[in-house]
Amino acid sequence: MNLGPFAFPTALLALLFGLVAALGCAGFLRKRGLPDAGGALYLALGAGLLLARTMYVIGWRQQYLERPWSILNLRDGGFDPVAAVIGLVLAALLIGWRRPALRKALAASVAVGVLGWGLATLTALQLRQATQQPLPAIALHDLDGHELALPSLRGKPLVVNLWATWCGPCRRELPMLVEAQQRMPQVRFVFANQGEDAVTVAGYLHQAGLAPRHVLVDANLDLSARYGVHGYPTTLFLDADGILRDQVMGELSRATLADHLERIAPQAAPPRH
Repeated sequence: MNLGPFAFPTALLALLFGLVAALGCAGFLRKRGLPDAGGALYLALGAGLLLARTMYVIGWRQQYLERPWSILNLRDGGFDPVAAVIGLVLAALLIGWRRPALRKALAASVAVGVLGWGLATLTALQLRQATQQPLPAIALHDLDGHELALPSLRGKPLVVNLWATWCGPCRRELPMLVEAQQRMPQVRFVFANQGEDAVTVAGYLHQAGLAPRHVLVDANLDLSARYGVHGYPTTLFLDADGILRDQVMGELSRATLADHLERIAPQAAPPRH
């Protein structure tokens, strides 16, 4: 989701919306004479996020154990939302049990925060579903200068990675995506470079020792404009009919890639464990 010149993951915006709603409720109740529950809210939220990350890692443990350090890379967005709510509520109950004076304010603030988060998440989901669209009738060129019409890529589940050689997160995730391309021929991976020329792209791939298939050059940022992308890397997940089902901004890990692949190609996605 874009706010002016800045791009943010929708999950992060939904979380922030819920937090602001909860803190707003706590502030309102404080003015009405109840104890300030703001500090307790942050503590409960931290507990919820910790449980959410833990449960997500357990669910995709095979992928994380292949690269154990990636467990600490919270930028991959690997959190279990159900576990987050459970952890938040349990932490709030524990705090309320130990600090009875906070019970009313904390319970009301948590309820408002969860409601705000849920509303923001549902709105984002509906907006995403409303904007689901087929592959645009755009023709890009490969590194040899041959033209390729994007609609011709339909027929398999499709992962389109929008990237650039100057983008650090793009460079970090690219080897993992190239490896996934080699392991999963039943899914078509396309690497659409944004805003650079074929010489620059080919030179970088050679220097990095990477040889992915389906590398395209989108010098005019046509795909970025079509899908409203303002931050890289952004990965598009489309079904076999070429319909966009998911769009992820930011660096993917093995686990989050497998998670999103499960939504467009359940039979092709790596097992959870």
